[in-house]
Amino acid sequence: MKKQLIGIGQDDGHDTIKTCYGFDEAKKEYLYGYHKSRANEGLQQVMSVGNQHSSAYETEGKQFTVANGQALIRTMDTRMIDYPVSDLNRTLVNHALAEVGLGGQTIFLVTGLPVDQYYKDSKPNVALIQRKMDSLAKPVRRIGVGAPMAKIGGQKVLSEGIAAFYDAMMSHDGTYNASIQQIISRRPVAVVDMGGKTLDIAVVIENVRGVYGERSGTADIGVLSLITKIASRLKSKFEISNDVPSTYVEEACRTKMYEFFGEMHDVSEIIETACREYLSEVKNFFVAKVGDGSDLGAAIFVGGGAALIRSALGDEAFAVVFRGKCLVADQAEYANARGMWKYVNFIMREEDRSVDVPDTEEAPMSLSKVAA
Repeated sequence: MKKQLIGIGQDDGHDTIKTCYGFDEAKKEYLYGYHKSRANEGLQQVMSVGNQHSSAYETEGKQFTVANGQALIRTMDTRMIDYPVSDLNRTLVNHALAEVGLGGQTIFLVTGLPVDQYYKDSKPNVALIQRKMDSLAKPVRRIGVGAPMAKIGGQKVLSEGIAAFYDAMMSHDGTYNASIQQIISRRPVAVVDMGGKTLDIAVVIENVRGVYGERSGTADIGVLSLITKIASRLKSKFEISNDVPSTYVEEACRTKMYEFFGEMHDVSEIIETACREYLSEVKNFFVAKVGDGSDLGAAIFVGGGAALIRSALGDEAFAVVFRGKCLVADQAEYANARGMWKYVNFIMREEDRSVDVPDTEEAPMSLSKVAA
């Protein structure tokens, strides 16, 4: 029989896997998963307390252990060019899907690629897009006890900048944002995606007819470089011999406080200075690709870097990059995942995410009842 698959949006980034898998009408909030892109090759022994699920997996003959909240585990650097088609990426994607409660279900998964990888000579890079889908179609098996794995029954890959624009353009029920529609009907809109490894700029053509290739692009100045810089300065300030775990740095970015031998210290100067320096790098790349932006209708800031800058410096800080209408996405780190979810549920044709399934397949769980 034909079955319409559950549409899932997942921003499988170098720093964090963000999953959007529904909208809770009662609570009026999206259902999210947020899992750090941290794993090691091989089986890592971590002593646990209580009955915890295994976070060890096997795929294509390789074994990986996902760091499931353990800050002190040394993990693989995801900042490699082939990460989107790697065994590591496939493992992290499947781990995140199982962790949000999609195990045992057949889903239609929408993921993304950075602008410079999605496009080649201003056209979709069909070969790389297919490689990514082929990679994610390969099986991943959990080693040990744990939730069942999800089955990826269909896929689509979007440009991450375009996905974030879909998020800005549409509400949770598929209705359009009149303000964004009015802007994009007259002027191009720049999406500035401050991701983990990369900074993406996508200048969306009027009426969403694509992107201006020459004015869009990617630079390797993602938020991970900012985290590394802050970690180095914290290490120097407190004369620490150990490396500062990235999770501790992220906490310091949010709170502007750092715990050192049980005492809290104000590190706001370190955080704010580093964030302003990072924004200067973002501005330099923006000007290199877009110019002064005087011909744009607006600039939309998304990604984990945008969320971090907002928490550290406030929305007004983005005016350093663009003098015009600056729109900072709500929960900016989830903008791409939300846009992917909206695409599969409201833009794709229903028949394009329907597959033949055995009559005995179990009915899907109600997404409104899945814990975020």
